[in-house]
Amino acid sequence: MYSIFTSMKVFSDPWVGHPGLNRLGMHRKRVKAALAICRFRRAQTVRVRDADEQHLMDHGFVAIENFLPDEEFAALRNECHAAEEAARTATPLPDKPEVWGFGDSDRHDWGFDRFDGGTLNRFIKPGPLAAAFPRNAQFKRLARLVTGKTMSPRRNWIYQTVNGDETEIPDQQREFHRDTFFNCMKYWFFIDPVREEDGPFVYVPGSHKLTPERLAWEEKKAEAAVEARVQKDHRGMTGSFRIEEEEMAAMGLPEPKAYPVPGNTLVVANVFGFHRRGDAVPGTRRLSLYGNHRPQPFVPIGS
Repeated sequence: MYSIFTSMKVFSDPWVGHPGLNRLGMHRKRVKAALAICRFRRAQTVRVRDADEQHLMDHGFVAIENFLPDEEFAALRNECHAAEEAARTATPLPDKPEVWGFGDSDRHDWGFDRFDGGTLNRFIKPGPLAAAFPRNAQFKRLARLVTGKTMSPRRNWIYQTVNGDETEIPDQQREFHRDTFFNCMKYWFFIDPVREEDGPFVYVPGSHKLTPERLAWEEKKAEAAVEARVQKDHRGMTGSFRIEEEEMAAMGLPEPKAYPVPGNTLVVANVFGFHRRGDAVPGTRRLSLYGNHRPQPFVPIGS
């Protein structure tokens, strides 16, 4: 039963996916309790200070251009390009996978490769400048605004995305979804510009808010995931719920928005909101720093 009080989200878990407990509204209660605790932690640690922070709170997303001073950014960009080139020299970019869905990690001295469908994710160990990025004071405030907790620098990577051919092997990350049942953060600090054809991040503004319509949708998706567990449908037990654009419109949410950005842009998103990887031309690439900040949802102490 301990898993109910953790970040566990998948309904293959015997307690998270328990039919009887979910009939009693467990998923709804977990979602509401996690949000209340997140707000409590946030109140302990940070207050909104400027327009970018307010945008993050209001819309669930913010893109801040020219985030670093020019000289600081140039040094970081050179370090990241050198690390990407060294990884590619040591391990050429792999061919497309032969299996559908999320692949296993292929680990190397420099980091690891993992496929999402036909899209290659290359995670490269950060150098000194990249490793120091999460200690940036402005960045730390943004992380706390989403979760009420400081992000661990250990969850920081140089991240290269190589877009695959969707007609051959679909990438599930290009479907609209929310990551989990509580407020958590992902960020991308883009080293190179991201064009429309490179698969920019797509977000539905305001979709991070727990409205009555959103809570009803959460409960409906939980019921479907419990039924999938009963039927032993492993794909249906996921805790990263998918959503169609028609469902979002029925909730009164605005149109999704894609965010092509120049280099030296920080993108921070509350991924309790609906988002996806943008459509892309096969073979195009993105290079960024990246981190995933997902603290335990039921710990009430902020940091």
